[in-house]
Amino acid sequence: MIKVLLNGKNKTIDDKTNLNLLLKELSIESNKVAIEINGVVVSKNDYEKKIIRTNDKIEIVHFIGGG
Repeated sequence: MIKVLLNGKNKTIDDKTNLNLLLKELSIESNKVAIEINGVVVSKNDYEKKIIRTNDKIEIVHFIGGG
C-alpha cells in the first residue's frame, strides 16, 4: 500500500496501481476526466502505463457539460 494526495485529500492505494485501475476503483469513466500527476497532465493514452508512486499528487478534473 502507498499513500498519495488525491484532489487535496490523503488516500491509500495498492502499490503498482495505474491510472486506469485508480479510475475504476473510484467509479470514474476515463473519457470524462483529465488527470494531472505532480503538476504534469497525463495523456489518456498513457493511463495504462502510468504507475502511481508514493507521495504522488494527483488531481482528477471532471468534465461537465452545460448549455
